[in-house]
Amino acid sequence: MSQLQTLPNRPVTSIEISEESSTIRAKLHFEKPYENVTREYLESYEFKEFLKDFLLNQETPLRLIRFELQNLKILEESLKSRTSLLQVRRIYLDVSDTFQLAQIFQYLNSYILKKVILRIDERFDVEGFKILENWKRSGLLILALNIETISLKILESVNKLLFYWSTFRQIDIFYDNFEYDPCKFFDVPFEKLSENSIRIELTIGNRLRPSLVKLKLTNEISLKVLGNPLVMGRVLNHFKVFDIQSLRKTCHGIRSCVDFLKPDPEIEKYAIDMRTDRNSSANIELQGYRNSKSIPYKKTDESQTFIPRILADFETNLKYQKTCLEDLKLFFNDSTGRQSETRKFLDGFKLILMRRPEFLKVKKLELYSVRAEDVMQILPYSDPKSLENLEISNPYYGTSRLFMPKSVPFDIEEIAKTEQWKNSKELYVKTDEISTPIHKMNLNNFSKIFMVSVARICSEDIAYLKNNLLTPKLRRFIICFKEFVEDPQLTALLGQPRTITRHERSWNFPIPGTNGKMMIIVLNERLCIENR
Repeated sequence: MSQLQTLPNRPVTSIEISEESSTIRAKLHFEKPYENVTREYLESYEFKEFLKDFLLNQETPLRLIRFELQNLKILEESLKSRTSLLQVRRIYLDVSDTFQLAQIFQYLNSYILKKVILRIDERFDVEGFKILENWKRSGLLILALNIETISLKILESVNKLLFYWSTFRQIDIFYDNFEYDPCKFFDVPFEKLSENSIRIELTIGNRLRPSLVKLKLTNEISLKVLGNPLVMGRVLNHFKVFDIQSLRKTCHGIRSCVDFLKPDPEIEKYAIDMRTDRNSSANIELQGYRNSKSIPYKKTDESQTFIPRILADFETNLKYQKTCLEDLKLFFNDSTGRQSETRKFLDGFKLILMRRPEFLKVKKLELYSVRAEDVMQILPYSDPKSLENLEISNPYYGTSRLFMPKSVPFDIEEIAKTEQWKNSKELYVKTDEISTPIHKMNLNNFSKIFMVSVARICSEDIAYLKNNLLTPKLRRFIICFKEFVEDPQLTALLGQPRTITRHERSWNFPIPGTNGKMMIIVLNERLCIENR
């Protein structure tokens, strides 16, 4: 009588096979109502007969086969007896010889299998995985490796699996101990699942890490193919700045091809932070969730300046940028002793912008701890048609030092003459003292302004702003001032205030073409003009 006749008459969903104390156990999981049945075998021939009979008659897809016996030949012989490929979603194998995998996987349905779990040891040989590269080319298979002790040799073998992207979607590595820390080995991003496990996803970006590309391009034909602009052009359609720079580092031929095609890195935001004395950083953001990278720069005993490296990276990363940057931020140190570094950086930055064949397209430009003349090193070289938002802060605003530096007037008259200023829509200026008269600031084009602090305003300035800002595009203007020159002309120019309190006066004026919207002017310790 067949051993299967003694089992419940329901489909088996999983089978787990293990060995302990010379006893082979086969644990079967059945469909609803859920039930587990364990069979034990002291004689291997009885187990082989059972396994062959079971796999021969298994018609429904299995969720899991867990085979922990060292002799994979037993499983191979049982699978060989089938007339069709076995359907199983996950398979767990205890592997000492990876070349045995080919003999197992040839009997499995590649469309059904989703995850392969392997327990491997020091004898692990990556060459045995070549069967998988052509066996399943969906790029959706998950590989999980269980390793007792990770050595450098094992890590080098796993690293070779990272270019099997036609087969694997991700590789999970679980280990008990390590001789070489895997977190310090891989140069691709990975996720630390736990203290002793990591996950590497074979994304497009990870595939193009220099070490992997060099590993893959082991023959002259491959190099020539990727050196072809027609082929490389299609490849670059899927890559952005991090992938492009990785690709350029592989070899001279590919670098020349990439530079010939001039791919757009599609950077969204770029920030350079030089506020600390010994460390600086550049942060690059692309579209998408958590799609950013921070580049650290440090002074060393050999090099006391990191400015050339920051500038070189900026030029390389944005050399072929065609799309508009959403935001460009430059942070500098407001210490008077560090201003020479700021000047040196801005001189180099200006030369980079001047070398570009066209204006750098920036939607929002933020400059912190700069003087008026510093702004002129950058602003005239940005695209006037793209710039919408400008933020400026000078070194002396909001300082908390015990000995305040002497106030330096911030003259924006020359800045206000640039096309970039005239085309912007929003302005945010924080300085110790803006010396430029209101009528020379060219504020007519702005819809939103916050300005701290203007040295002096008078009644004529308020009337000038009222007459020039009385348009539908007005949103909100706030101008803080140090001195307001009170004179009788204010009422003559604006009329009687709508409301008067001890510290505040306000006026209302209808805005033409807005169907009843009003310009509200409020004068107290600051001047506020807004559309309501």
